[in-house]
Amino acid sequence: MTILVTPTGAALGARVTGIDLSQELAQETVEELQATIHEHVVVIFPGQDFSPHDQLRFARYLGPAKQRKLPDDYEIPKSSREVPGIAYVSNVRDEDGKIDGVIPDGEMWFHHDTCYKPEPDRYTMLYGVQIPRKGGNTMWANMVMAWDSLPGDLKNKLEGRKALNVYDYATMGRPDLAGLENMEHAWQPAVVPHPVTGRKALFVSRLMSCRLQGMDDSKSMKVLNAVFDHAEQRQFIYEHAWNIGDFVIWDNLSCTHARTHFDLGDDRRLRRCKVNGTVLAA
Repeated sequence: MTILVTPTGAALGARVTGIDLSQELAQETVEELQATIHEHVVVIFPGQDFSPHDQLRFARYLGPAKQRKLPDDYEIPKSSREVPGIAYVSNVRDEDGKIDGVIPDGEMWFHHDTCYKPEPDRYTMLYGVQIPRKGGNTMWANMVMAWDSLPGDLKNKLEGRKALNVYDYATMGRPDLAGLENMEHAWQPAVVPHPVTGRKALFVSRLMSCRLQGMDDSKSMKVLNAVFDHAEQRQFIYEHAWNIGDFVIWDNLSCTHARTHFDLGDDRRLRRCKVNGTVLAA
């Protein structure tokens, strides 16, 4: 097997060809792919044809596959009950007319997955099943490069400080902290060293980071908005236009991701799984 790694030419991301992920992988191949993920942060495997079980098997090469605990009153989409650990980011409706997936439509601000949990996800993976005719692209922003190039005054305000991350299941708009006790939230280091590479990365995002430790709301948002504006510059971003059969994995500690707008009546369905993370080191 000859694996070819081709960088996207953007601030992050590489395409990997010459590998069939529906097959079991040798340990040396797994280690090569892990190194590729750590180097490029986002890795795209085009033209894959594999089942939900194949996808979970690949995820487990990288760590324990995530099986999220949901509230008792949460109605789990039908497709997500079929294979534990697999979910669908989808606006497609099932035979009963219900949306069979999560985060179904519209634009979505930049964020780290489950930064509002005590142990944020380590890796996230998406597989293209149905793709809209226009839009619905995924963008990733390199938080290592954003931190390295952050002006010194902002670095001083963030380093050694924690940020409050909150998710109210909106895709755009800041949560109302008056109802904080009813929303999932966690304090996370605003800057984290990568557990493998040691590289520092910003761990704040426009969608979910709402306050900085030791600052009032007004000062927090002044600092955070300046950081968001810096980190979301096009020079740090790779934008991916999906094709059916694309499989993408990213390092959730080293980048944020966002989604561009697409028409609500245009079907978009991506199959998702994740790898568990741990409590972050400051």
